[in-house]
Amino acid sequence: MIRNTIFTLIATIIIIVVNLNADVVHWPLFVILLSALLLGYLQPQKGWISAIQLTAGIFAGFFIAQLLGVSAKFPNINQFSTYISPLPCLFGGFMGSFFNKTIHQK
Repeated sequence: MIRNTIFTLIATIIIIVVNLNADVVHWPLFVILLSALLLGYLQPQKGWISAIQLTAGIFAGFFIAQLLGVSAKFPNINQFSTYISPLPCLFGGFMGSFFNKTIHQK
């Protein structure tokens, strides 16, 4: 569980950096989905915990960046991709867990 929390923290940092520098909404959502798929694949039994951690980290990073005065290249895209992030997080976590269970099925 600790290993996956560290992976979630690293993924959150990457997502926040991509989110702050994105000029279209597709890149942050794509990175969020890939991160959630990977985290769900790594922890198939409790992938939803990683998805919730990832969502909480994205929201925390968004508000911390605002408090620190870090401005995004396109604030509307940053705001939209942050607020919509729970959907690809939860979907990606579920699908990653499903892929792991399907691939390793005996």
